[in-house]
Amino acid sequence: MSAINDALAKLAKQSSDSKMAITKAEVAPVKRRSVLPWVVGSFGLSLAVGGWAISQQAPMPPAYDVLEPAINHVELASPTQKVTLSQQPLYQVEKDPGHSSEANGVKETPQIAAQPSVEAQPLQLAQNSTVSNNAVNTTSAPSGQVVIEQVELTPQQLSDKAQQRAKKALDSNNLSEALSQYSEALRYTPADTQVRKRLSALYYGKGEVRKAAEILQKGIALNSENSDLRLSLAKMLMKEQQNGVALTVLSAMPSSASTEYLALRAALAQKEKQDAIALESYQKLVAREPDSARWWLGLGIQQERAFNLAAAKSSYTEALTKLGLSNQSQQFIRDRLTLIAQLEDTSSEN
Repeated sequence: MSAINDALAKLAKQSSDSKMAITKAEVAPVKRRSVLPWVVGSFGLSLAVGGWAISQQAPMPPAYDVLEPAINHVELASPTQKVTLSQQPLYQVEKDPGHSSEANGVKETPQIAAQPSVEAQPLQLAQNSTVSNNAVNTTSAPSGQVVIEQVELTPQQLSDKAQQRAKKALDSNNLSEALSQYSEALRYTPADTQVRKRLSALYYGKGEVRKAAEILQKGIALNSENSDLRLSLAKMLMKEQQNGVALTVLSAMPSSASTEYLALRAALAQKEKQDAIALESYQKLVAREPDSARWWLGLGIQQERAFNLAAAKSSYTEALTKLGLSNQSQQFIRDRLTLIAQLEDTSSEN
């Protein structure tokens, strides 16, 4: 340790001795130069500075005043705008023939600044709705602007477009696409009876009877008074030899029931021995079309089954006075009238 301390002490002493030593510097004598060039140079420089000061007194062109707003406009320009750069001088020095800057040894160069020129193509957007099902129409305005309009389509319009696509698909024998488009149309307008019937008919023609029946049943569930859907479903079930189920579908009596609906309802009920339903149907048919011999005949049969012989005799007789019956039907009516007369004689004797 003592040896290290001695070494450190020696180093410190040498360092202090080296700092205290002063060495004499040798300086070469300075040569004297002529003063005349410095005087001439100073005089020329003063003339140049004076010319620059005078040029600063010239009026500024308007471009200088709009420089800062133009720059700010460029910074805030929309990404859809087209920006071009044009070079314009910020100022121009008016040259005086008697005080030319070139004559003073200084050449004035006008400063150039990049002044942005913005050409905007405004884009107008008119939105009528935020509904997801929209159509976009792009038109050109007289001023050259592009106008984009977002138009809301009603459910009926969307359904109509889907039906048009379905018809085109059928024309091209593309059954799967037609089914898809009619399904989409029905989704937009579930109460559209015609679309539902077409879709059901396509599935039935494809052999998917259950699917076809379900489509009609869903429509009936939405509107139990829809006699058209009930009639279509009943006919489908009759083709599948399910007369009892078909009669169940027609058992309801909608206020809008057509003559065809009542006739099929009456015939099925008569065949399935549902006399009450058949009697009600024929009574409505006679009231709607009193000149039809068919309805009078059907009504007479149902009255006879109900043992209302006097009413049956009257209906049979009325049927014979109307047109539209075959010879076989006419003979059937005469036989029934003869039998009714015999029964009346028997009951009167008793």
